[in-house]
Amino acid sequence: MRLFQLLPYFFFAFCTGLTGQSSISLFETLYGLEGVRLTLTYPFDSLYRTNQDEIDAIIRIESQGGILMKDERMTLNLRGKFRRMKCNMPPLLLNFKKSTLRDLGLKETDEMKLVTHCLDGPEGRSNLEEERLCYEVYETLTPYAYRTIWVSVDYIDQLNPGNHIVSTGFLLEPDKDINARLGVEERKLFNVAEDSLHYDSYGLAAAFNFLIGNRDWSIVMSRNAKLFFDPAQGKYIVIPYDFDYSNIVSASYRRETRPAEMVNPYDRIYQGEYFKSKSGEILKSFAGNKSTVLSRVNTAPNSMNETRRKSIYKYFEFWFDEVEKRSVRELKYGMVIPYKGSL
Repeated sequence: MRLFQLLPYFFFAFCTGLTGQSSISLFETLYGLEGVRLTLTYPFDSLYRTNQDEIDAIIRIESQGGILMKDERMTLNLRGKFRRMKCNMPPLLLNFKKSTLRDLGLKETDEMKLVTHCLDGPEGRSNLEEERLCYEVYETLTPYAYRTIWVSVDYIDQLNPGNHIVSTGFLLEPDKDINARLGVEERKLFNVAEDSLHYDSYGLAAAFNFLIGNRDWSIVMSRNAKLFFDPAQGKYIVIPYDFDYSNIVSASYRRETRPAEMVNPYDRIYQGEYFKSKSGEILKSFAGNKSTVLSRVNTAPNSMNETRRKSIYKYFEFWFDEVEKRSVRELKYGMVIPYKGSL
């Protein structure tokens, strides 16, 4: 183990590990820190070998407070079959060595997703900022949400150290951390029965995806929404993720066919496939979060362009106004809220 510097909170975690007491995870340690930076060193050409499941790499982690991890060996896994075909940089799964985490007194939660830029340049960074804003807003509404950590990332070619990429991204809270934080267990199910779903968490996820104009999700198909079983309630909690296909992000690599009712690319359609008879109640209830959502758009610690932030604010505000002026009966499954502006 080559530890360059142990910050006070890392020293505390290290000590608790020695005494056998419970410790926190790496994500929990990094969450809330300022200026988190990752340096990943690996052979660049390995990202394009689709038959290679794991890539040996070296990682360095630091923040404004100092270096947390220096030159530790780990592996990278490529995620997202579609994005691996379309993107300059595929999403990555960081796979730490359990021994490294143990030596730091951290929980052995060894896998963490890194959401990377798909496209090079300003568009790639903008897409990341917009998607992260979706996570930031959702996190203010419920504890049943993935937390994120914005990071700067230096990618260094192990075979040619002079070749490097400077970019940004964000870390996604590991499922094991969600299990521990909420007392739940992630389970992969298709077409789960309606009476097995946690009504409030499902309604929140369905309404939120409607708000941001995201159609790339489904509980029936187990797509971009995970189920976590809560033994205390005997229900499956719904937590949505992957918002890069939403209208808020408007990624140029997005490819989808719109229903005939949707004329403008920024129109929105309600796809709450469960609790259809309660669609109006779900949407009216979510509309009660208007001030919370709009305030978060304005205040989220996000480096996005302020003009872009204002456009998203306006897009959200329009949705809330449309839902508020409609009756519960009018707010039905499959309804479309048209939008004449742009984003």
